[in-house]
Amino acid sequence: MAYVFPTLYVIISYTLFLMLGYAIELTPIPLLLLFIMGLINLIVVLTAGRKWSRKTLLNCTMIIKYGLVPFYLIGGLITIIVTGCALFSFPLPLMPLLGIITILLLVLGYGVLFGAAPYAIAYLVRACKEGTHSKGTAILSGICQFFFIFDVVAMMSLTLKERHLVKTTICVCVAAGLCILLIVLLLVNLFIPM
Repeated sequence: MAYVFPTLYVIISYTLFLMLGYAIELTPIPLLLLFIMGLINLIVVLTAGRKWSRKTLLNCTMIIKYGLVPFYLIGGLITIIVTGCALFSFPLPLMPLLGIITILLLVLGYGVLFGAAPYAIAYLVRACKEGTHSKGTAILSGICQFFFIFDVVAMMSLTLKERHLVKTTICVCVAAGLCILLIVLLLVNLFIPM
């Protein structure tokens, strides 16, 4: 039962992403669902989450963090392409419009990031209380939960430190690294003609 809400959060995040691609007028529905799921995550962590073990909170965090890696890679790629198009190919009067789209994508990405933070913060507080991680590590990792890439990297390192989900963490790290390499190669081909 503990893993239902993190899984739903990931699914709703992708729904928002897909709706952005198909119909701008339908975007408020998944956006509202995402906001509601973020609040539900916070309520679940503050109520039922207090009874869960550290490992359960870590598993919930990993479901969200690892589940959203493709979301952020694709979203980041779209943001870079839109910004690049605004800089290189659109006439000057249309550039502010594309800048607004870039800002909207960043705001949506941060909205998803903030809604995912309660499980990670709850895990860090529990791990600090149990002596698994030092207070400094917990604070630094907690701050990282509000910055792209650093949130996943911080949780990956703590997961490896706990020797929990090691194979999964290594697979996600390698897959994300390969995807980032492919994205860089794609961007080089798009913006730097041979």
